[in-house]
Amino acid sequence: MIVPMFPLGSVFLPGDLVPLRIFEPRYVEMMHKLLAGETEVDMSFGCVLIGKGSEVGGDDQRRDVGVMVHIEQCVVTPEGGYALVGLAGDILLVDEWLVDEPFPRARVGFRQNLEAEPEMNTSAISDLQRRIKSSAEAVDHILLEVQGPNLSSSDPRDGYLDLEMLDQTQNWVDSLADVLWYVARHLPAGPELRYDFLSCLTLSELVKAVESAITHTQELLAFSKLERD
Repeated sequence: MIVPMFPLGSVFLPGDLVPLRIFEPRYVEMMHKLLAGETEVDMSFGCVLIGKGSEVGGDDQRRDVGVMVHIEQCVVTPEGGYALVGLAGDILLVDEWLVDEPFPRARVGFRQNLEAEPEMNTSAISDLQRRIKSSAEAVDHILLEVQGPNLSSSDPRDGYLDLEMLDQTQNWVDSLADVLWYVARHLPAGPELRYDFLSCLTLSELVKAVESAITHTQELLAFSKLERD
């Protein structure tokens, strides 16, 4: 499948909200094509990390793993561009970058959502659930330290983890991938760490990557606190 592509300096994970303000002419043209139904995908584009270069002007070096972003809301801005909110979904793999016309395009394939390894028994899955819950609690503590107390926990847009929701879904093996992506999305992490998450192929790989990123973040926070003291 050939899809319009929007390389960025950020990495979005499945389930992320993607707010964008589009002003560069090539991406305005991309939006015109999407709104006119002149692409193979319905109001969606691919988003990948720029490994080197700038978001504006082209001549960037692009990574080959990203996500499809479906446009949920879109309005025209006074200067003739677009402001939109999208939802990150399927993980895409770039098979071939095509000639920009004028916006980037690529031939892509899609990867299935994370799965437990076939050899995983009940005990291994229970251990995975325990590690996900432990990671969620660690991320919650990090958010508390970075953002302060959560004063609106009932609001899913507030950026905090909903630990009650996690407790309710932990027992459902089929939802482990969604729960794990939910935890990964909330960890304050830079694009390289998030790209590592996106590159994981199994639940076990992503749990390990999240645990490593949590340790890294905790160390950075501890070092920052020492510097302040």
